[in-house]
Amino acid sequence: MNKVPHQLTENVKFLHKVAIIHQDKVLVLKRPSTAASRPGSWDLPGGNVEWPAEMMESGRNLHQAEIAREVIEETGLEVLPEVFELENMVHFFSYYDERKAVYSIVCGWVVKNLTDLRPDQVLLSDEHTEYRWVTADEANSLNFGEPVGSFVKTIVQQAFKA
Repeated sequence: MNKVPHQLTENVKFLHKVAIIHQDKVLVLKRPSTAASRPGSWDLPGGNVEWPAEMMESGRNLHQAEIAREVIEETGLEVLPEVFELENMVHFFSYYDERKAVYSIVCGWVVKNLTDLRPDQVLLSDEHTEYRWVTADEANSLNFGEPVGSFVKTIVQQAFKA
């Protein structure tokens, strides 16, 4: 199997985004102006699942550890993998990009009421330039890189309703 960076397989991309809500505000991250996709727009923590570096004999719910790893990597906030169960999924869709011959699956998750969370403890990776905690109304006015990034705004809206 050919490994493609930021893809599960050569023809499949599996993207996760996480809406972390604390005290009725969601954490949003700003993409750098040099980003290849949606430059300078707002985003949620998350990323593309890649094939595990070390394959286990068998595995279940490998996505859970991968999403938790992405959240820690991009924000410094620890979210337990067990949070990423079906009841916390707020958005799911898929599409096929004929130009790239890639089938993409997108999952949006909500994480609420993290007891140890301190909003001022966010530590950004080099994938983002700033962060904000915003209300639902404030999030609606942010640029998520639409139309391509409209799924991010949808995840935020669904997370506040969950």
